[in-house]
Amino acid sequence: MKRILLATTATAVVLMSTPAFAQEPTPTADETQEVTVVGMRKSMRDALATKKAQTGVVEVISAKDIGVLPDVTIAETLARLPGLNTVRDRGNDSQAAIRGLGPRMVLGLINGREMASSEPDRNVRWEIFPSEVVSGVSVYKSTQASLVSGGISGTVDIQTIRPLDYRGPKVTLRGGPVYYDGGTSYPDYDEMGYRFSGAYVTNLAPTLGFVVAASYQKQQNGYESVGGGGWNTTNSGAVTPGGPIVQTPWGASLDGKALQTERASISSSLQWRPSSNFEGRFDVLYSLVKLDEADDGGWFTDWGNWDGYNTGTTAAPGYTNNVVRDGSLVKTDMTFNSNFNSYISRYKQDMKLFATGVNGKWTNEQWTYVGDLSYSQAERYGLWQAALLVNNTGRASYDYTKELPEVFVETSPWEAARNGTLFAQNGQADTSRLRDTMWTGSLDATRYLSNSMWTNLKFGLRVADRAKEDGPAATVARATALSTTTAVSPNLFTPFNYKNFKVPTLLHGDFEQVVAALYGPTGLSTLSPDYKNTPFVSKVSETVIEAYAEANYDTAFAGLPVNGNVGVRLVDVDQSSFGPSNGVNITIDNSYTKVLPSASARFDLGDGQYVKVGLGRALSRPPLNDLRVDRSFSTIPPYTGGGGNPYLKPYIADQLDIAYENYFRSDGLFAIAAYTKRIQNYVGYDTRPMTIAGVPQPVAFTSPFNAEDKGTLSGLEITYQTPFYFIPGLEKFGVYSNAAFTTSDIKENSPAGNPFPMNGVAKRTAILDLWYADDKLEARLGVKYHSPYTVLFTWNSAGLQGIKEETSVDFSASYRLTEQVSVRFQAANLLDTPLRLYDNNNPSQIARNDVYGRHFLLDFTLKF
Repeated sequence: MKRILLATTATAVVLMSTPAFAQEPTPTADETQEVTVVGMRKSMRDALATKKAQTGVVEVISAKDIGVLPDVTIAETLARLPGLNTVRDRGNDSQAAIRGLGPRMVLGLINGREMASSEPDRNVRWEIFPSEVVSGVSVYKSTQASLVSGGISGTVDIQTIRPLDYRGPKVTLRGGPVYYDGGTSYPDYDEMGYRFSGAYVTNLAPTLGFVVAASYQKQQNGYESVGGGGWNTTNSGAVTPGGPIVQTPWGASLDGKALQTERASISSSLQWRPSSNFEGRFDVLYSLVKLDEADDGGWFTDWGNWDGYNTGTTAAPGYTNNVVRDGSLVKTDMTFNSNFNSYISRYKQDMKLFATGVNGKWTNEQWTYVGDLSYSQAERYGLWQAALLVNNTGRASYDYTKELPEVFVETSPWEAARNGTLFAQNGQADTSRLRDTMWTGSLDATRYLSNSMWTNLKFGLRVADRAKEDGPAATVARATALSTTTAVSPNLFTPFNYKNFKVPTLLHGDFEQVVAALYGPTGLSTLSPDYKNTPFVSKVSETVIEAYAEANYDTAFAGLPVNGNVGVRLVDVDQSSFGPSNGVNITIDNSYTKVLPSASARFDLGDGQYVKVGLGRALSRPPLNDLRVDRSFSTIPPYTGGGGNPYLKPYIADQLDIAYENYFRSDGLFAIAAYTKRIQNYVGYDTRPMTIAGVPQPVAFTSPFNAEDKGTLSGLEITYQTPFYFIPGLEKFGVYSNAAFTTSDIKENSPAGNPFPMNGVAKRTAILDLWYADDKLEARLGVKYHSPYTVLFTWNSAGLQGIKEETSVDFSASYRLTEQVSVRFQAANLLDTPLRLYDNNNPSQIARNDVYGRHFLLDFTLKF
């Protein structure tokens, strides 16, 4: 007998199917031997085996061995699934788009339960989940009646460890250093961090299992950023000499961020199985992310063009040596002076998630009953404190024709400090606060049938109550400068220069010392409000009642075994929005009921080949922040206004899925999946007439509205994974790959005349992972590519931007020193791929450019 022990860390990502009716493909000589595997090969086989319990198109991450996922957070693992993209925030993968649909239409679950979110909408920041607490993830792409409603693009269900089902060491410990090289240009900044985790699993009794897993990480992920400052898109843009009117930037922003991110989490579960007829489980998860960001930079003013002339001069046009692309001034030398507003600032943000639940399952010969009760709460607090200064830069120039923008000035902030032309402005403190609370309860029943094509009938009822409260992201305090006419001493500052961008020399200083010098001994207390008690000003409450019935069948059609289900889900929603309307708090109620039918079939073609067909209607509820009142408007002509829209209807999609899957080995798969979705009620910002009580005529109101027309999203996904068993000498090597192609005719509502494509639609996405695995060593080299697509990078739902195409390369390797000890190395973003955003659906109009750098991890694992 041949025994192979592969003890390492890896992720298996596969397309899933439903139970097999025919025999598996004839195994190779290698597969006929008894093989015991863990790590990468085991994860792939476990994930493929799970297909037998599924009826729809599902992506699965299997990680039954504690800590086997190679990524810092689950977001990085999700990013390698077919048709998924995650946008980086501060260098870490964050929110996910699935099948060309943005995070607003992704539903996040923990152990099958919907959870609260620390985002203003419903989006989930997946980086809040460290990989150590996760035993597996399922991403449901097709719909069926028994699935919780809310995920038109997909439903992501994170599973934590089940102690009675776990087979492995009782104790797993891991730790080591983490290094990010993105902040090496920042003065007095240490790029080295660390990460530690541990898990303990035991049986307190033969029928009672207990697990606790915890992790802590401190990462020093500093980075450099250059922003475009917004663009003048009106006809009063710059008049180039002898040329047409073109669009110009209002200014630019420069940010050097020395960032420290701390992540701490703990997950625990108690599982009780006193008999084969009953199982109970209690789960709890707590996760905390704390950001402490030193941001020294500033922004330019007086660029752009205001009604045909430049603010800083009366000598229009004010630009020479111009380069125009896509109707935009992307390179110029300005003939007028401009100002640079420097800041020495600090940003603090805490994000918390607490989720718990209790579940009971009763089974007899004919019935299974499952009851579940859960609670989750997410909170976020933010505080930005800034000491502000200003200097005249003289004439400025910029060059946006290069991959990374360049900005030049005659007098940099550091030069102004040295020559006595740097002056203080009033300090500023901004706060934000959010709290999301959710209760859910569900009861499901399954009636097993015999002597019929119908194998069982399922029924279920679910009730969810949710309330999201928001405090204003607004200035709450200002510190008065001791003098705005006396030059600030250069002794307060240290100069620093970017290593990736050509920009002026900026200022770095000790925040407390600078505040004391500019605003006096009370300045720091003035800029330090109790931001964790910022009052809430708006609240959106939501009660959802869902009921479903689903019938599962197993029969034959045209000589082929076929199984699947038919069902319907009824969703009833009551919403209440409370908030200010022109300074007066009001409440607006709204409700709707939707019927969501579905059907699926899986045909067994034999030899491990299957065809699956799914048809159904899915629903995603509108973003919670778009449902807020928070509106203001004029009561005299011209009648204009803006705010939220509590009357929004839910997104609705009628969708068709067709997939072919060929499981040619226990760890080999070829799959091709096609889908189309007909979407209505798409939510986007627009200006439309709205009738408001007390206003004599309709107001031209700017807010989120439902699209009046339906649109179509279609796509194709191809997955291929296999060890190279067919190449002599390369049996221990293998490949995991996928490619996704998406198209849609749905457009966002703004900007007028050149709207962005629908949020999340990347026309092309591809993954190529090459791996090696033997009894001691495992390694993976991964490449990911995506084409440009629309993102919502800010907290403002109207702040749509485009992200340019990206290619990233990662590497990971682990080596088993003994049965108990292994070492792992990871290197991420090896190409130092920048994040490049653009405005107004015009790739020439830069919005933001971040260079996060590479990051590296080295750690040791001890199991016993």
